[in-house]
Amino acid sequence: MAGNADSLIRFLLPELRVRGALIRADGIIAAAEKLHGLHGSPLLLFGQTLIGAILLLSISKGGVRQVLQMDAANGQPSPIRRILAEARAGAVRGYINWHENASMRAGSEQNDRLDAWMQMPLTLSTVRDLGFGQPYISTIRHASPYIADQLVHYLNQSVQIDADILLHGHGGMMIEAMPGCDDERWFRAVAAMAEIQAQQLDCAPAESILAHFDALGCHIVGRDEYRYHCGCNAEALKAALQAMPPAELQDLRGDNGCIRISCQYCNRSYNLKA
Repeated sequence: MAGNADSLIRFLLPELRVRGALIRADGIIAAAEKLHGLHGSPLLLFGQTLIGAILLLSISKGGVRQVLQMDAANGQPSPIRRILAEARAGAVRGYINWHENASMRAGSEQNDRLDAWMQMPLTLSTVRDLGFGQPYISTIRHASPYIADQLVHYLNQSVQIDADILLHGHGGMMIEAMPGCDDERWFRAVAAMAEIQAQQLDCAPAESILAHFDALGCHIVGRDEYRYHCGCNAEALKAALQAMPPAELQDLRGDNGCIRISCQYCNRSYNLKA
């Protein structure tokens, strides 16, 4: 399930007071494809959500866990109800919650826009767990059909920072303004990022992508490895079941007295006594 690791590169533009991160998640998306049986546009949208969670975790105010969740608007049902991704240091996992009517999954496999699969406007929710105190939870609504726009809107409106994000294919990049970055500095960083062709994120070496920032004094400050990994286990699931009311547990038990549970993140099945 872990698969090959994908390398996230953290970089700095010190003169502009801007930092960024770059990742191509070939191994992560290949693992997600195998585990969840996805292909075409749903796989692309799921992969970009996984990348988005990693980018948010990597450079935006630290933390030990980042959850990114997009929910379709109520009203007319859409093929996908929810896309969720959870990133921790070195690992990411997630799932797609489909509409119960399986025939609705047959949308255009070549349409990579969110509004082809989910009713707009989306509700975007994030959980940032700093490892102490209460997690920071934020929810916004936005109608953009592009995941990158959804994330930028969240960062601008909820976190109230200047940030820009590119997502294409299996690649993603994010830049974020740090304290001391004024409008002129930020404009220069965004202008340099705008020179990067979307296709480069999916196929070009990282060095050639970051070369667009060479004139701005770009230098790499760290690398982190990420895999698709689910840490579910029978003990944790059993503890969650024991917190449920006895009547609900009885309804879930099979003839053998066990409760069968499948993990949404990795499709692993458990038969538990509870």
